[in-house]
Amino acid sequence: MQAAGLVAGSLHAPWLLAASAAGAASWQLGQRIELPPLPLLGGSVQTFAKPTQDVVIVEFWHTQCPFCARQNPVLNAFYKQHRSKGLQVYAVHIDNKDPQAVQRYVDAHGYVFTVGLANAPWQALFKQRKGLPQLFLMDRKGILKRIELGEMFADDLEEFSQLL
Repeated sequence: MQAAGLVAGSLHAPWLLAASAAGAASWQLGQRIELPPLPLLGGSVQTFAKPTQDVVIVEFWHTQCPFCARQNPVLNAFYKQHRSKGLQVYAVHIDNKDPQAVQRYVDAHGYVFTVGLANAPWQALFKQRKGLPQLFLMDRKGILKRIELGEMFADDLEEFSQLL
């Protein structure tokens, strides 16, 4: 069962942005996705020049988003259960102003998935849809199979395991 996500403008909160992404290539179901370089916590950059042959989940989130706070432990457990089968999770924090605060949050919650910080290309992708969390599932060929807006639960994520 999936809970309904918030729509930008329904509440005044830092994790809801109403701006549209002018000029950014929109991710569509059935499309092969090319991910831009992702700045990671700690200062390195994850590049996606070559297909990984892994199933990839990209999640947009924020430390102050209550739906993200409930979803991320579930996503973390799903990742730990399935990473040996070729699953990669990139959790893209939408606010890159205080990486140390994000690192403290990640450490305090014991997340083991890869955490990135949204730079301009990632912000443009995030702003194409409204609300948080946003989750995108790509198969082993890089084809976008699912777009989920709003909080997901363990049974929702377990549906993704059919691609592993």
